[in-house]
Amino acid sequence: MQNKILMKLISLKNNQYEKKYDQESFAVYKGITFYTYYTCSGYIVLLTEDEKLAKKFDFLQDDDSYYKEVSPYEVTEYYEQRFKAKYKGKRVGIMEGDDIKVNIQPNPEDFTYEDLIKFGFKQVEKGVYEKTLPTSELTELNVIKDDLLEDAKIDFDEFNKSM
Repeated sequence: MQNKILMKLISLKNNQYEKKYDQESFAVYKGITFYTYYTCSGYIVLLTEDEKLAKKFDFLQDDDSYYKEVSPYEVTEYYEQRFKAKYKGKRVGIMEGDDIKVNIQPNPEDFTYEDLIKFGFKQVEKGVYEKTLPTSELTELNVIKDDLLEDAKIDFDEFNKSM
């Protein structure tokens, strides 16, 4: 697990300012929002690079980043944040990006195969199309928060019953 946490911390550090529209998960712990990593045991791993916060909440250190495992019962919110928008009047999901460019995937209900070809989407795997374009070409950009807390509590309870 240490390796997965380290990889997530490295990823966050490398993308912290570059990837404004990445899909990420967050948890609110003692009134503060943290990036997270979810474990199969139902624990939520809080991540930060803020040394002052890390010391205040007894985080463990990994190089110049910090992490702490908490149960889902210790957080008030746990959610995945993702982004939706419209491209050429049709709904798309933003996979990653910043204020300059984004990588989008079409909503299958809105795009025909002909639309995908006409608008220059590339097939990245069977049935999956993506396109990178200037962020300015999108309209109606919205943040979506998918609540993960109740499912995390169920996973946590099930895992701890089996212990």
